[in-house]
Amino acid sequence: MSLDANHFPVIGASVANLPPVSAPPDAALMRSISRILAGDLGSRGVLLELLDVLYERFATPITVMEVEPGFGRLRLVVAERGKEFADFVGLEPPPFVAGGTDNWLLRIRGTSLTLLRLGESLMLAMIDLEQLSIDDYRLLEQAAPAVRVAGESYAQERSRRWLNRRVRTNQRLLEGLLSVNDTAVPWMQFGREARLLTGAHSALVVEVRPNATWVSAAVGETMRQPGDIIDRHSGLLAWVGTTGEAVLIGSLADRTTTDEEAIASIRGETENDSAVVVPIVDTTGTLVALIAVFSPSPYRFSLRDFQTVRELARFAGAIVAQRQTLSFVVAGQERSALASQVLDFMPDGVALVDDEEVIALHNRAFARLHGGEENVSLRGMLASQFESKPLRTLSDQGAQVEEEERLRLDGSTFVTESYRRRFVDAASGVTGTLLAVRDIQERNVERRRVRQLAHMDPLTGLNNRAGFFEHANAYFDDGEERLVGVLFIDVDGLKVVNDQFGHAIGDRVLNEVANRIRTSVRPLDVVGRIGGDEFAVLVIGMDSIRVIRQLADRLAAAISFNPVAVGTIELRVTAAVGMATGSTTTVDLDQLMSVADSAMYQDKFSRRRPDLLHLHRGTQDAVEIELGPDLVRVLRGDERGGALLLRFQPLFDTQSGSVTGAETLVRWQHPTEGLLLPGRFLSLALQYRLMDQLDAFVRAEAMMRFARWRSAGLAGQMRLSINLSGVNAAEGRTVKDFCQLADRLGIPRDMVVIELTETELSDLLIDRIARMMRRLKSEGFLIALDDFGVGTSSFRHLQIMPVDIVKIDRQFVKDLGSGGDRGLVAGLAALAKELGISVVAEGVGDQACLDVLKELGVPEVQGFHLARPLREAALLKLLGRDESSNTRV
Repeated sequence: MSLDANHFPVIGASVANLPPVSAPPDAALMRSISRILAGDLGSRGVLLELLDVLYERFATPITVMEVEPGFGRLRLVVAERGKEFADFVGLEPPPFVAGGTDNWLLRIRGTSLTLLRLGESLMLAMIDLEQLSIDDYRLLEQAAPAVRVAGESYAQERSRRWLNRRVRTNQRLLEGLLSVNDTAVPWMQFGREARLLTGAHSALVVEVRPNATWVSAAVGETMRQPGDIIDRHSGLLAWVGTTGEAVLIGSLADRTTTDEEAIASIRGETENDSAVVVPIVDTTGTLVALIAVFSPSPYRFSLRDFQTVRELARFAGAIVAQRQTLSFVVAGQERSALASQVLDFMPDGVALVDDEEVIALHNRAFARLHGGEENVSLRGMLASQFESKPLRTLSDQGAQVEEEERLRLDGSTFVTESYRRRFVDAASGVTGTLLAVRDIQERNVERRRVRQLAHMDPLTGLNNRAGFFEHANAYFDDGEERLVGVLFIDVDGLKVVNDQFGHAIGDRVLNEVANRIRTSVRPLDVVGRIGGDEFAVLVIGMDSIRVIRQLADRLAAAISFNPVAVGTIELRVTAAVGMATGSTTTVDLDQLMSVADSAMYQDKFSRRRPDLLHLHRGTQDAVEIELGPDLVRVLRGDERGGALLLRFQPLFDTQSGSVTGAETLVRWQHPTEGLLLPGRFLSLALQYRLMDQLDAFVRAEAMMRFARWRSAGLAGQMRLSINLSGVNAAEGRTVKDFCQLADRLGIPRDMVVIELTETELSDLLIDRIARMMRRLKSEGFLIALDDFGVGTSSFRHLQIMPVDIVKIDRQFVKDLGSGGDRGLVAGLAALAKELGISVVAEGVGDQACLDVLKELGVPEVQGFHLARPLREAALLKLLGRDESSNTRV
């Protein structure tokens, strides 16, 4: 998706707010609709004809969309009438309220899409309806029932066709299952059936073996071919092959899926946006293959498709088992003799029990497991004397697998995994139960020991990193809303101890620190050692933030105030503690850990021990950690989080005084903290992984307003500047988002300036960011480097980045009017001119500073002396005045 508009509020449009226009009812339109409904076009033909008639009448793109039940996102009903709506597929409409009237007509904020509800899941979708009058809307409302009937009829017809295909598919697969003439598995047939039933663009069947994974069948337009080897360590297919989990991906771009880890496994570019991948297992539970369907369209597959592919996989597993059996018996008596020998040498006990519960046959292992010698016969004995409890009755076709305690001949017990299945011998008509027994007592003990070791730190006895995350995540996964907190603890001074006294003494100190943490927390809290000298605590059962603050104080005091006695030596270490809090329904554990980690480093370098109150000020100011859940809410459109506002700071031409551009700035109107500047919440957005949503909101809202200004003739040749975070500047989808948004709104791309803040450019990502910026520039956008001169690699950035504009940081500009050094600004201006780069001076605070910049030939300026960040109305007023006269520049 090019917009994350589904994260923002949906604004209800009311017919009462439209200007009245006196126009007679459109009788011709209603006659056309009646004629179409009376015709014999079929449900699909009727729907297409109705959409064509409405398009001709209202001169605006119109189609029918439906709410996909799996993820609750919009998708097209008929692709032929939906090319203009491709960018709106995947938006999330508000929930349907039966009998409700307030949301029958909806405009999605940040887009030009308007929806008219036809029912619970169907919607009539239109683009750019601002030119329609109240009578047009009333006419659309009159036409809506006909569209609803046609849409529902077409949906029923699709279901009938799908059901018929499903029946025919089952018949074909059943015939294959009953076939005894072929030992090969028909993988290509499964690929074709999967593509046919789901309407996929392509389908793959991949065989999985211990030493290799390869494509066995490829159907449709796919880059894979039969015989291609699949990487076993990366990618979606490898992830399903490793985990054995089936996955439905609604949209790779939107990251909507039934399993987030599956999305994370995908690396690099892919031509598909939606997929279903399901493992195929045989009757023993062994993974033998994968079946996958793909589509480049988002939300192409529903939960019904997901279930369909899973059922195909079960069919495939049954056929694999049947083919394996055919292969096994094809050698006749020789194979039977071999099977008998194999049975006797099996480590698992196997027995046949007749309907009287008498053991009729068994192998050597069965006797040995139950306390007899291998050559001792248990035939004729009751099977029940080896059972510790009565067993459930098996159905004729049933099978039963369970862990149980069994009895030996001497009365002792042992733990087994037992398998029972009813059998009927076709030749003799004899019936009974097949019993297989495996001793798992040692395995269970070993499993518990291995699991404990895998989740416990052997030095301190606390949870290790894996154990901490497993236990802590359980409180986030149960769906219950609760206030929790994370304390991130870093022990200072341990390296000095290790260097001076050796690691043996250091380990004893570390163990004592762990004991102090263990005794300081409450029984419900989860504690773990997550690194060499780092610990974490998940604080449960909080009724207020005060609880975690008190615990942070107590932990820091317990670790720091008293020295650690090791023999006759007293050693002192200290602790830096960071804190984060949030609700389990609005943030996840990773987000809290990230924020607490940042707060810990703030505490570590501020060194204000033992007073811990400043810990709660995060990277910028203390209470920011507590603002995290509200930031999540505001980006979801929840009014409890307040509202995001845009401000625009103009840029001026130093010679003419005209407005040459406007920089977009974001503010947060918080319900209790008031109006917050970016310094209060941008670091939180980064730590809570919300920069994607924040950038998308600013981009969509600013460009939509800019398009309105241009339509009203107020923007002239003014450029719009939009700040882009460093983390999103490295993402390839950013290019697509800017291009699609500018084209849809009709904004010339060279009128949009994408600003990067120099201090945000990571050295690790600089090459990738440079590539993305070159792509944006090749698409026609302008690139600006903000706060130029502050970074340590400013001139290197000019070399590798395709920069059109540099904005000289205010610290080099603000003192020019009072005798400050002109040399740097003059040099930067001359260098930029030599490189063909435009220059903007930021932070112009007085007229004297402005006069110096004019003398130095700086073409554009920005600062509070000229204009502060303005509301939209104030900017438009300035632009209107600028049309007739210059400003005071």
